[in-house]
Amino acid sequence: MDSEPRPPQVLSPQNLVTLGNLACGVIAMLLCVTAVLENDPKRLYEGGLYLVLANLLDAVDGKLARITGSASPLGAQLDSLADAVTFGVAPGILSISLLRVMGPGLDINMHPRLMIIAPVIFSCCAVLRLARFNVDHESEDLTTDHAHFIGLPSPGAAALPIALVLFFFGVEDIKIFTLDEHVLYGLQYWSLVMIPFLLMGLGLLMVSRVPYPHFFAWMTRSRRPVKTLAKFVVLFALLFLEPELAMVFMAGLFVFVPLIRDLPSMFRKTQVPPNSH
Repeated sequence: MDSEPRPPQVLSPQNLVTLGNLACGVIAMLLCVTAVLENDPKRLYEGGLYLVLANLLDAVDGKLARITGSASPLGAQLDSLADAVTFGVAPGILSISLLRVMGPGLDINMHPRLMIIAPVIFSCCAVLRLARFNVDHESEDLTTDHAHFIGLPSPGAAALPIALVLFFFGVEDIKIFTLDEHVLYGLQYWSLVMIPFLLMGLGLLMVSRVPYPHFFAWMTRSRRPVKTLAKFVVLFALLFLEPELAMVFMAGLFVFVPLIRDLPSMFRKTQVPPNSH
């Protein structure tokens, strides 16, 4: 008599880490609500930190599943659902909440419908991106890691608005160079003005066909251990010196460098071949 298949382990270590990711996203959104209702911008900074923690947890759960040999379809679906909330919904709410709370003080009055449409587009594209990923990789071995993605991954897309929110608050404390009041005002002003347009652009990149590397695979793909170690040393040094500035810089590189690199091939695909005679 054949034994019945064992049910998936719900409370496995990687699933608990994934639920921690989801919890961070929910807490960040609750902090956004508090910030808007109480006009307390500090809550938005705290919300951004929770989403940074969520990004770290998201990077760990897959590795943990493969190390322990406990990867399962349940864990994969749970990871996608958590990402849809934490990286699909929370970043738009966080950045638009910052614009709503701090915008009037900088004489920024965005169209109210734009402030609704931008996070909706971002969230819809993130969910479409996750659904497409699940369908495209449905038959793959769950124990293998992904070195590349088609379209901007949702955690990578979320990283830039999250970093921008933290940068808005941290730019006043930058120590490596001195900023006068006009430059400081300009940085904060344009950080807020670009938020709706950035959200919509990131949404389009998520559903695009632009190839993006897995961040940690990119960091460790060198065959020379010294080069890999040097990457991490520089990364942690920047985060230690100016964490908010470093996060904006790294998130911007991750989003825009693959896009710029892929532009020539995108242009070639749009060219009409000459008629042969």
